Amino acid sequence: MGDPGLSFLNKEPAPLRFGTSGLRGLVEDMTDLECYINVKGYVEYLKSIGIEKGGIEEGDILDIAGDLRSSTRRIIATVARAIEDSGSIANNCGEIPTPALAYYAMQNHRASIMVTGSHIPDEPPRNGIKPYKTNGEVLKSDEDGIFECVARVRREEYAKLGTAESLFTHDALFKTKKALPEIDEQAEDLYIHRYLDVFPQNCLKDQTLVVYEHSAVGRDVLVKILEGLGANVIRVGRSDNTFIPVDTEAIRKEDERRIKQWAKEYMPFAVLSTDGDSDRPWLSDENGEFLRGDKLGILAAKYLRADFAAVPISSNDAVDRFLKDELQLKKARIGSPYVIKEMLDAVSEGFNRVVSWEVNGGFLTQTELTIDNDNKTLKALPTRDAVLPLLCTMLLAIKEGRTISSLIDTLPKRFTQAGKKEFSMAMDQYLDISSQIIKEFSFEDVNIDKVNFGEKITIFYKDMSKKEIDRSGPLGEVLLRKKDGLENDLPQEFDEIAAMIFTDGVRIILTNDDIIHFRPSGNAPEFRCYSNANSQERADRIVEIGMDHILPDIIKKIAMQKR
Repeated sequence: MGDPGLSFLNKEPAPLRFGTSGLRGLVEDMTDLECYINVKGYVEYLKSIGIEKGGIEEGDILDIAGDLRSSTRRIIATVARAIEDSGSIANNCGEIPTPALAYYAMQNHRASIMVTGSHIPDEPPRNGIKPYKTNGEVLKSDEDGIFECVARVRREEYAKLGTAESLFTHDALFKTKKALPEIDEQAEDLYIHRYLDVFPQNCLKDQTLVVYEHSAVGRDVLVKILEGLGANVIRVGRSDNTFIPVDTEAIRKEDERRIKQWAKEYMPFAVLSTDGDSDRPWLSDENGEFLRGDKLGILAAKYLRADFAAVPISSNDAVDRFLKDELQLKKARIGSPYVIKEMLDAVSEGFNRVVSWEVNGGFLTQTELTIDNDNKTLKALPTRDAVLPLLCTMLLAIKEGRTISSLIDTLPKRFTQAGKKEFSMAMDQYLDISSQIIKEFSFEDVNIDKVNFGEKITIFYKDMSKKEIDRSGPLGEVLLRKKDGLENDLPQEFDEIAAMIFTDGVRIILTNDDIIHFRPSGNAPEFRCYSNANSQERADRIVEIGMDHILPDIIKKIAMQKR
C-alpha cells in the first residue's frame, strides 16, 4: 500500500472516480470510507465554485434520496454523514425517483445527491452516487475541480487512518453509525403535482394502463400520477426482495415475454414501466410491443411542440426524418452532460421550447413549456425524466384518436437494436482495452469527426470546419485504404461503407442505409453496439454480428498485436 495510513486497512481500497455521472462501482468497493471521501470532496467543490455556478455556501441544505437496492440505505447514510461533516445539512427525501429528487432540489435552489445504480446489474452487487448542483446536472467543465477536491479529502482521510481522529475501522466502515434524518415527503409530493397540476384533469379517463413495477423506485409514484389523471391502473410484476436490472436500451427477453402476456391478459391502452431509479421510461403498445426511447422522444417532442431538440449521435435516424421540418435538431455525444450543453446553447440562441432525450428514453426540458391549450406551465427539468415522455405519447395518441400502435405507425419505418458486452475486469483495464478497440476503427487524424465517401470524400472536423478532397489524392488514398481494410474485416453480408462518424465511439453507415455503432461506456465496464436498419430483424442481426463476431475478432486482433 503506497500511503502509510492505508496499512491500517485490512484491504487496499479501490478508489472510485467521481465525475459528471457521479460514481458507480461494486458495493464491496463502495465502502463507508470511499463514499465519504467522494461525497465530502464533492460538497467542498460546491462550496468553492460560487452560487452563480450552481454552488453552495457553508450551512446550506443538500437533498438526498436513494433507489431500492439493498445497499442503498447504508450508502445514503454515509452520504448524509459526509454532508454534515462538511458543514452542510442533509435533507432525507427517502426512496424516490432521481428526477423527483432533482426537481425538488432545483425548485428550492439546493444541490442534491442520489444514491442509485440506475439500470446496472446487481449481481455481483453494484450501486452508484449521482450528484447535482443547485442549477442541475454536473457538467464536463466541473470534472477537474471535483477530482481536485476529492483528491484533497482523500489525502486528509488516509492520513487519519489508525488514529483516534479517524472515523473508520480496519474494514473501512464507520466506527459508529448515525441514523438518517426523518424523511421529507414534500419532494415526492412536488414531483407528483408537477404533472397533476399541469396536464388536463382526467386526461387519461377510461384508459386502462398496466404498470410493470419490478424494483423501480418510482413504481408507486408513477401509479399515483396515472390514477390522479384518471387512468385505471393494473399493477403487475412487483419485486420487493430481488433487484431486477431493467435497462431500456437493452431489454431482457424475459421482460419482453411478460409484457406481451400482460397485454394479452388485460388488453390495456399501454404497458408502462421505468428503470431502477425511474429516470428512463418503458412504453409498450396495446399488443405489448416495446417502443424504444429515441422514438418515444420523437412523439413527446411533437406533443410538446418543441422548437429545438438535442439527441445523442446513437439515436434512431427516424428522429432526423420525422422532425427535420418541425424543429432544429442537434446531434451530440452520448450522455446527459452533452445534450444539456447543446440545450443551454440553444437557449442562448433564442429558442423557446428546448428539449432533449437520450436513446434510453430519458427526457429533458431546458425551458418552461405550456401544455396543450390550457396555457398551464410545466417548469423546466434539465435531467432525465421517465414520466413526461410516457404522458406526452399517450396524450398525443388520445388527441389524434389513435391507439398507441397506430401512433407508432406514423413514424418512419426505421428500426434499432442495442446490445452490450460486459467486461469482468477493473475499470482502468477496461478503459485501456476499449480505447484500443475504437482505435482499430479510427483514422490516424483524431480531429476528424465524420467522413462521407462519395464521388469525392468530404471530411468534417471536430472544430466544425470541413473540406472536400479527391479520392485519388494523398489523403484520399489514406482514408480509402482504412475504409477498405475495415470492409475486409466486416462480414460479407455488409454493404460498402458510405460514411463514418466519430462523435462518440464509431458509427458506420453503409450504402444500403444499415448502421452499426460501437461505443464504450465511460462509467461501467461495458461495450455497447447499436444498429439502425429498415426492419427489426435486420437491426437485430446487425447487433448480433457486432457482439458475436466483429467485437470478439477485434479483441483477438488486439491481443495478438501485444504478443
